[in-house]
Amino acid sequence: MKQQSLDELIDESQFRQLGDDFSIPVLPLGISKPNLVIQSPTVSEILGIPPSVCSTQPFLDIFSGNASLQNSTPAAQAYAGHQFGKFNPFLGDGRTLLLGDAGIQKDHWEISLKGAGKTPFTFASDGRAGLTECQHEYDISERLAVLGVPTTRCLCIIKGSEQVYRSRFESVSILTRVTPSHIRFGTFERYYFKKDIKALKILTDFAIRQYFPHCRGNNTDDNNDYGQFFQEVVIKTAQLIAHWQQVGFVHGMMNTDNQSILGVSFDLGESTFTEDFNDNFVASLSDRKGRYAFGQQPAIGLWNCNVLARALSPLIKPADLRRALTKYEPTFINFQIP
Repeated sequence: MKQQSLDELIDESQFRQLGDDFSIPVLPLGISKPNLVIQSPTVSEILGIPPSVCSTQPFLDIFSGNASLQNSTPAAQAYAGHQFGKFNPFLGDGRTLLLGDAGIQKDHWEISLKGAGKTPFTFASDGRAGLTECQHEYDISERLAVLGVPTTRCLCIIKGSEQVYRSRFESVSILTRVTPSHIRFGTFERYYFKKDIKALKILTDFAIRQYFPHCRGNNTDDNNDYGQFFQEVVIKTAQLIAHWQQVGFVHGMMNTDNQSILGVSFDLGESTFTEDFNDNFVASLSDRKGRYAFGQQPAIGLWNCNVLARALSPLIKPADLRRALTKYEPTFINFQIP
């Protein structure tokens, strides 16, 4: 059997096809003398990448940002979000690039590079990642996966010869992340803030078509489809956070730009676990007032859903938004680990 190349396994991101108002093409900035630190056989299998491919130079080149795929255009996604309760319209992927889609059979996965250099959303940051933070995110995602908690996964970490300063000097690194979708609550907030209802509708239609096809009715009432979609997001969010609480996971940075519409643990850089299930435990040094403490996560999840409800309000009737939000509490309370 002919060995497939990565160019044949990874295609253009379907999200990228929405256009430049949703993501901006950016070439990754590679790293010198790349060296594979760790690679997940489980994630490789999920993506349909054979082990023999993972040991090749093209694998190392592509996931170190030093080579491009023929079939995809790397891009930085645009979004807004509420950070510590305050709205910030000027967000987006500051150091992450959506590389493309991969998968087997009907399952599609988005692949992204974290630490691949500056983007239009980087601002004052250097767009890079250090080895310690990449290893932390890799380890946390693996632990969540073992516990059965829906989470982004990591394909590999590759470090280079350059150094970055992150409280100390360490090797510059690129983390390859894998998740069904990088769409977050803050993606919808961006277009609500801009009063761009057309773009908001395009985004919501895409999300329903790609991830919630069962929400598409047989009638012409789009509003009903959108309401069902929002209800599904509320339910998935409640289930995810209930799962977090049952295993002692603390996300640390539950801004709406870090909340996945698919109920998947997302953006894990500040996260950890509280072994004694301490409600006051805070994972991030930035959270000086304990907004995202372990015991606050259920309430913040509902707060974030209310923010998403406002962002979707041009598409969904108020009664349908309220009805969907009432699903959060009973779903959370009745959740049992599968």
